[in-house]
Amino acid sequence: MDSTRPQRARKLRIAAFVTIELEHGRGILRGIAHHFRNRPEVTVLRYGQTQGYELEALQGMRLDGIIAKVGTARDVGVFGQLGLPVINISGQMNPRDVPQVNSDDRRVGAIALDHFFRRGYRNVAYCGNARHAASRLRLAGFEAAAKAAGVAGEVPALFIPKGDQNTPYADSVRVALDSWLRSLPRPVGVFAFTDRVALELAEACGREGLRIPEEVALLGVGDDLTRIDFAPVALSSIRLNTERIGTLAAEALDRWIATGMRPGDVMVPPKKIITRRSSDHYAVADDGVSQALDYLRENLANPIYVDEVAVAAGVSRRALELRFRRALGTSVNSEALRMKMECAAELLEDPGTQVTEVAFKLGFGSLKDFSRAFSRYYSHSPREHRARSIEGKGGALTAQR
Repeated sequence: MDSTRPQRARKLRIAAFVTIELEHGRGILRGIAHHFRNRPEVTVLRYGQTQGYELEALQGMRLDGIIAKVGTARDVGVFGQLGLPVINISGQMNPRDVPQVNSDDRRVGAIALDHFFRRGYRNVAYCGNARHAASRLRLAGFEAAAKAAGVAGEVPALFIPKGDQNTPYADSVRVALDSWLRSLPRPVGVFAFTDRVALELAEACGREGLRIPEEVALLGVGDDLTRIDFAPVALSSIRLNTERIGTLAAEALDRWIATGMRPGDVMVPPKKIITRRSSDHYAVADDGVSQALDYLRENLANPIYVDEVAVAAGVSRRALELRFRRALGTSVNSEALRMKMECAAELLEDPGTQVTEVAFKLGFGSLKDFSRAFSRYYSHSPREHRARSIEGKGGALTAQR
């Protein structure tokens, strides 16, 4: 009788080199954990180190695959010598030798421009880091969207050093920020590469006596409350779909290990813009249009009729329609619908709020009317939107125009 015991299969060892200092890293880790949650044959080791990888140390870990921030040519070389499947989750550089799962940074820039343009800003600017690939891509998306929207001239851009996440910028950088903000035509919508940069811009506005958002509207990226909570004005921010990035990175690594086939790059759309005080403003000089916008915001719970909006604005319907389109590039009804749909999308992300309740909160006569309007606007139903938000699979909401 053979008394030898069957050999137990060795667990797969996956290393995730992701810092949890910022929400970006925490979201990615949640996505990785979600993918491997019911996989007892896989051990996921988390390391806070995201730079300065050492080949000998990595070899000693007996790993089967790695998810890491690959931010330098040296990192690429070390991982290349290691000879293991590696998925890059950093936007700092785009090495051809390491497959990447990251945010669609051109899309991030495009929705930033749309955010300002819909609010009447025709002067826009960008502040970022020229040495960071994601920063360059966000600027490219911002510029392309500005050109498509008919924004005249080049987008003014200021590039500042990357710096450490927790170290204040040098005085020379702050002087440059102050001078640059003074030079911009106002009112201006300024898109910041990250929330960290947006925070520095907000402080610079304070030093220069520039009112946020009336003179300078600010929009960052990351929706990181560790930054936003310290700002002198609540900062609007583009929320990235970091959990989805983590899940897709884990899926790609899993397939690579199982099949030996290297995956391609995956770009994940951002989730949405969280609008706070720093950009919750319309850059409209026309008092009639401004009064019409106030009426729309105050009456989201009611059906909107253009005749009533015109009365509130103190002008004729025809005059309002012409002036509204001249100021914002859209119609009164379209802007009212946008406000209602964005509010609906936000409300639907609360699992405790019934879809019917959302419909009546926004002045729709029936659930059927609301569902039809929402589906036409976003190309998916309210219930599909809720399911996507719960699963973390939603990309940036895009209106069908």
